[in-house]
Amino acid sequence: MDDTGEHAAFRRAQRRVPDLFTPTGAPRTVVVVPSLSMDSTSLTKIPGIGHYEERLLFLLQLLRDPHTRVVYVTSAAVAPEVLDYALDLVPSLPRGHARARLTMLDCASTEPIPLTAKILRRPGLLARLRGLARQDAVLVPFISSDLERTLAVRLGLPLYAPDPDLAELGSKTGSRRLFHAAGVPVADGVEGLRDVGDVVDALARLRGRDPTTARAIIKLNHSFGAGGNVLFSFAGAPASGLEPWLRRELPRRAVFATPPDEWERYAGEVEVMGAVVERLMEGDEVTSPSAQMMMGTSGEVRVFTTHDQVLDGQVFAGCAFPARAQYRLEIQALALRAAHALAARSVVGIASIDFVSVRTGASWQHYALELNLRMGGGTAPYFLLHGLVEGAYDPATGQYLTPDGTPRSYFATDRLYRTEYSALSPSDVIDTLVGERFHYRSGTRTGTVAYMLGALEIGRFGVVSIARDTPTAEARHHELVRAFDARVAQVAQTG
Repeated sequence: MDDTGEHAAFRRAQRRVPDLFTPTGAPRTVVVVPSLSMDSTSLTKIPGIGHYEERLLFLLQLLRDPHTRVVYVTSAAVAPEVLDYALDLVPSLPRGHARARLTMLDCASTEPIPLTAKILRRPGLLARLRGLARQDAVLVPFISSDLERTLAVRLGLPLYAPDPDLAELGSKTGSRRLFHAAGVPVADGVEGLRDVGDVVDALARLRGRDPTTARAIIKLNHSFGAGGNVLFSFAGAPASGLEPWLRRELPRRAVFATPPDEWERYAGEVEVMGAVVERLMEGDEVTSPSAQMMMGTSGEVRVFTTHDQVLDGQVFAGCAFPARAQYRLEIQALALRAAHALAARSVVGIASIDFVSVRTGASWQHYALELNLRMGGGTAPYFLLHGLVEGAYDPATGQYLTPDGTPRSYFATDRLYRTEYSALSPSDVIDTLVGERFHYRSGTRTGTVAYMLGALEIGRFGVVSIARDTPTAEARHHELVRAFDARVAQVAQTG
């Protein structure tokens, strides 16, 4: 099929995109392909990146609906104990009932290429998927690229994600332009940069507009997880002759958000991807909230979380839900503006916005930084909460309420990461949760669950600690980390 035919077939199938998270009582099949079809340079800097395919195991919560079947495809097989634990987190059902409606498939490959590309090269696997994907099925990816569109057309399925032709909206330049159009404030900056000369010009313009600007960030248009971010300091910049100074100092002063890196390679990436330059916002207090939205096929939109992100430098390391009471509804309102702008451009599926919030005195100002047209680090924690607590997000308060109307919060990270943790098995993690009485309890609707347990092989995994308020959830998280550290020491002594 040529590109024209593929695009036409894709648009026809997209008319059938369902509301993934609202059970209808009718049979349906959800085909999950958690492929990281993104900039490979940024991805290689993320520890345990191959195990990000496990992030979407939260979608097994869809098996709560007894009419739903899930087909989940990975590069390499998911360990049985990891899968059993994920199924144990599906409430109100015997594990066997959920397991009977789950089909796990894999490519038996750890080759460093996108999972979707591996599937497309395997005619037998494609045929198996076509046999499992009935007329009621939908394809759910981690991100939507040309590869996922081709796979959707080959399978004859709608894609629960934006059309890849709209990917530019999720670039750093496209994000800023969409925010401008939607009336969402952005940090002072310049987008649409094509090369290092443009970057130098943008830095000079930024400093010229406000000589008090102390630092700026350069961002590659299509980078992932801060992998394309560079911090630059104007300290000692001259009042005149700024551009020659910038050309000389930029390679020397570039501080990479995810080292190691080198300026010559980065400059080449700017010419390939393009970039933006933004002022690094500073004030009495600076936080990094985010919001997640859903866009439906009929133009309906909703915000379903606000978080305060936990950053390791500029890299996402976790999140606290909900965002602070002082501003969570303001963040929700700004995200809703952007969601309506996305829906007007026919974007469907899940997206998120990262903000920077700056307090000066008692006043907060919020600036949208980037738009992620995909599921993000905050998606799995929220849907684990939603599946376990079985309540609902309340847009009037920005809180999540249990069925009896009491709020629940959480503190989550998938970057519990110490080399020593590689001595732990998934069973060790689960035993620690249960033995130290941290595990989730349906009676109180509080407790901790783990995820991304396959990454323990490099000493990394994730947890979501659910409590009645955020400070309690965060305190429980730190207690839990101490328990894991003690378990590692115990394993080392007995080993």
